[in-house]
Amino acid sequence: MNASSANALGTVAVLPDARDSGIYQTSPGLLRRRALGPWAEGIAQYMAIRVGDAARGRAAFQSLSRLLSSLPPEELLVAPGPRAQLYRLARSIAETERAMPGPIAEDLPWRDHSGRHGKALAKLREALDPDDAELLELRHARELSVEEIACVLERPVDAVELALDTAEALARKALGKAAPDPVAANATVYVEAFALARSWQELEGGLPPIEVDEEALEPGTLIGGRYAVVDRVGTGAFGDVYRAEDVEVPGHQIALKLLRQPSLSEAARQSALRELKLNAAVFHPSLVQFKDHGWYEQRLWFVMPWYEGETLEARMKRGALSRREARRIFEPLARALAALHETGIRHQDIKPENILLTRLPGTDPESDDGILPVLIDLGVAATEQETMLGGTPLYFAPEVAKRFVRERHGGPDVTSAADVFALALSLRNALEPGTQEDVAAGAIQAFVERRAEEMPPLPEARDLRYLAPSLRTWLSLDALERPSALELAEELAILTAPEERRARRGRLLRWLVPLMTTLAAIFVLVVWALDRRAAQEEVAARQARSAAAEARADYIVADARRQALEEGHASLLAQYERSRMSREELAESLATQGGQLRIVRGELARTLEQLEGAQQQATRLGGTLADAQRESERLRGELDASRSEAGQRLRERDAARAEVERLAAGLQGAEARARRESDRADAAETELTEAR
Repeated sequence: MNASSANALGTVAVLPDARDSGIYQTSPGLLRRRALGPWAEGIAQYMAIRVGDAARGRAAFQSLSRLLSSLPPEELLVAPGPRAQLYRLARSIAETERAMPGPIAEDLPWRDHSGRHGKALAKLREALDPDDAELLELRHARELSVEEIACVLERPVDAVELALDTAEALARKALGKAAPDPVAANATVYVEAFALARSWQELEGGLPPIEVDEEALEPGTLIGGRYAVVDRVGTGAFGDVYRAEDVEVPGHQIALKLLRQPSLSEAARQSALRELKLNAAVFHPSLVQFKDHGWYEQRLWFVMPWYEGETLEARMKRGALSRREARRIFEPLARALAALHETGIRHQDIKPENILLTRLPGTDPESDDGILPVLIDLGVAATEQETMLGGTPLYFAPEVAKRFVRERHGGPDVTSAADVFALALSLRNALEPGTQEDVAAGAIQAFVERRAEEMPPLPEARDLRYLAPSLRTWLSLDALERPSALELAEELAILTAPEERRARRGRLLRWLVPLMTTLAAIFVLVVWALDRRAAQEEVAARQARSAAAEARADYIVADARRQALEEGHASLLAQYERSRMSREELAESLATQGGQLRIVRGELARTLEQLEGAQQQATRLGGTLADAQRESERLRGELDASRSEAGQRLRERDAARAEVERLAAGLQGAEARARRESDRADAAETELTEAR
């Protein structure tokens, strides 16, 4: 990465159409600030390592800052560029500081690497002589090119290349299996080997501020004929922020931002007004609002509400946010970001430093309920149609990092999803500041290359582990997998989900306990009633057992009676069967006699027919009367005999019929008696069944 692209890794954005507009006409102090800013951390660590003492290294860095305040800016622009010139000056000052009398601790707070990896890094630092170690540090940890290293060490480029190859060979030998790929552009292991601990500045009082020569406005200066300056409260890359009073509204304080660089052309004026125009396109309580603007000595100023509070970054230094506090802060911010995106604007520089936590008037200062988060600084914002990029490397989305890795040309499109990533990462760091990423050794390029390919680490605290699936989505390497800002605002409810579940259980218990008490009382009453009923049923059971014993005795008697009735019934049935057999025999006899009678009647009919034939023959023949009479008498005698026999047979038949009728009457009487006995048996069975 060249010097210009590295410089763009700060919060400075470049408008493609403003290069010749006068926007770069700036003061020497501002040029020095911008030149040192992106590399300040790396230079400070380099100087501390050169001196061998963290505290004296800080003092050396402060000397460098003072030197830059008086250095002609042209000297920084000498080839191979400002970064090489800054490191050359830093090396010279560090050597001077080390040579000065005074104790040197020689116990630098190296970045903590536990286990085998940490031992390998310590072994590497011990195995290399100071010159080889410095070469590796400048090339990999400070990310200087060979030409820049040659400028810093004041040695020929060829000699530096040869010495660097030798140093890398020695380093690979010392590291063994932990050695990096020889063709790797940036070896992470070398970056880590020459990186001081994250807390080295805090332990020594912090990195000294970069001194600039811009003078603040005098208190009482009237801006726009209305706003009287009270004091300067902040400085930034583009301008200063003042607290001022509105003279037209007594007692009303406002924040006034004054840009440092004058706008010397119409294009420069339009570029300066750009932030105002973007801000005017959207309104949300958690977006800073501009109330007025104007020009002071050709420099743009604009008025914002005066907020009492602190930045989220300052709040994080006091400790991690609770999940409840984080939700109260980040939900409004996500909705403000959604309002910004709805108008087609990307913020591009969301980070804790640009989130102001202001307290609403009349709220309890000890409570977080009255905190209103405000997203400030739209200085590098862009519309969806603009291709300008900006931001802070620590909060780059992967797609933004890829664009910078590829020298800001090519790579994936940058959309509003990059803002969602930065806001989610700010949330993750606010929940667990102690494990947030930092730029090891100030190696911005190595960090950005890693960010382009790797997701930031997730929180390690036990009570935050359940957020891992959500954070993986919010911080996804694929911008399409991330939610929109509005969806993120809804999903942030998961931050307080455990407490809400406990609250629901608490509310449930508040009405469940009285209910359970009532149910317990009802249960006691029911048990008492059941016991009483059981006692009553026991008495009834004893009575029932006594009645059952009596019923069994009655049953035995009834059963004996039933058996007697059954025996009588069987006898009656047998008698009935016998009677039925006699009747069948009589009917057979009658049928036989009836058959015989029919035969006699047939014979009689034939005889009568013969007689009639004879009479007819007697009439026809008119024979002798004597013969006929004799024959007639004879025949009459036979007829009488036949009639007598037939009469006898008829009498016998009548006698037989009378006998049959008598037997039938007797049989009917027997059947009637049998039916009566059967009815008695049925009645006995019914009584027996009822007795059972």
